[in-house]
Amino acid sequence: MKSLILNRSTALAITACIGLYAAGAHSADYPDVKIGPTFNEKGQLVQPKDFRKWVFIGAPLTPNGLNNGNAGFPEFHNVYVEPAAFEQYRKTGTWPEGTMMVKELHLTQKGPLPDGSSVEPSGRGYFPGGGPSGLDVSVKDSKRFAKTKNWGYFNFGHHSPPYSAVSTESPKEACAGCHIDNAKEDMVYIQFYEPVLTALPLP
Repeated sequence: MKSLILNRSTALAITACIGLYAAGAHSADYPDVKIGPTFNEKGQLVQPKDFRKWVFIGAPLTPNGLNNGNAGFPEFHNVYVEPAAFEQYRKTGTWPEGTMMVKELHLTQKGPLPDGSSVEPSGRGYFPGGGPSGLDVSVKDSKRFAKTKNWGYFNFGHHSPPYSAVSTESPKEACAGCHIDNAKEDMVYIQFYEPVLTALPLP
């Protein structure tokens, strides 16, 4: 019995160590970020946690009312960047290996006007209020994603939370291709986030 207890204790200790290694293995691969991506044994990205506490850099919006009722992404795109990656970019102008950008989609309020807009104290426009409706994450890793210009793109679901716990890399034509053809800098639509990334002084 003593031997059995010892074996179980040893097994639990080994399992705990393996779990810690799996969770923290990315740190050595991405020295310039504090929260790097975690991939499971299938190469799937594990959903990053607490991303709403990261640096918020912008919220592009392409509503249906301005796109003949058929916008590809009619929601607000609330974009967050891992804080250490943000600081590194501000210092060097380069996104470090392991950078994660999170895009959480938020539905707009259904306004009473024909184009879906509404009038609020600030004026006529489109306003958030429908709740979260999707989660996408991009990861910079020049070894893992060399075929798509160093970035991989992951969809955790275009629906209300909870989102998927893990995600497989999206095909090039689903996401990376658009960034390759249109993004202004290093696969990032930097033109939408320049005021935050380059103009404001660090606190």
